[in-house]
Amino acid sequence: MNRTLSLLAVALLLGTNLSAHAAPVNLLVNGGFESTTISNGSWINTASIAGWSVLAGPGTGFEVRNNVAGAAKEGRNFMELDTNGNTTIGQTLNGLVSGALYDLSFWYSPREFQAASTNGIQVFWNGSLLDATLTGVGGSGNDWKQYQYQVTARSGSNLLSFAAVGTSDGVGGSLDNVSLSNHVPEPGSLALTAVALLGAFLLPKRLRRQAQQRRATALASTLQQR
Repeated sequence: MNRTLSLLAVALLLGTNLSAHAAPVNLLVNGGFESTTISNGSWINTASIAGWSVLAGPGTGFEVRNNVAGAAKEGRNFMELDTNGNTTIGQTLNGLVSGALYDLSFWYSPREFQAASTNGIQVFWNGSLLDATLTGVGGSGNDWKQYQYQVTARSGSNLLSFAAVGTSDGVGGSLDNVSLSNHVPEPGSLALTAVALLGAFLLPKRLRRQAQQRRATALASTLQQR
């Protein structure tokens, strides 16, 4: 009994550790927009950087900033999509497993000192809108908030895109630290799986033990009758 409890404890610990130590690998290229070298306190207006390019919109490009109008969530650079008009950007991914789940995460902040009507950003997976428009009233500096979704890959190429919406006036919401990784089950799910596997391993031994106990009981009953 004590050995079984010890094994169950090990299984639970194993399931938790598997989740804790399996650091997700970002499948996106340049998810933090750090590949472009920009002087501190400055920005560039561009139609493409490593991994990302303009897909649509009246704007001619997007803005990559190095701690301008707020600080980046991670690293030094972050992106604004409404640099001279609302713009849609995207990144195409090849080699994803058709039908598999993936974890999408990114950070959004409204532009400082700007109304919600101009700060909108929408996120799309293969052309499908994932959520309502992300927006908010900007305060002093950036107020980053993380958004997370589960997306399913289709056969062939997959497209992740972000679009600036709202007033097309050259100022808008900010984006940073975009990540797409293989879906990792919750720690509880991993632990339950480990326990189930352990149970399958222990079950035959328990059944054999029960059979031995039944035989011993039957033999003792036979001896008593004699």
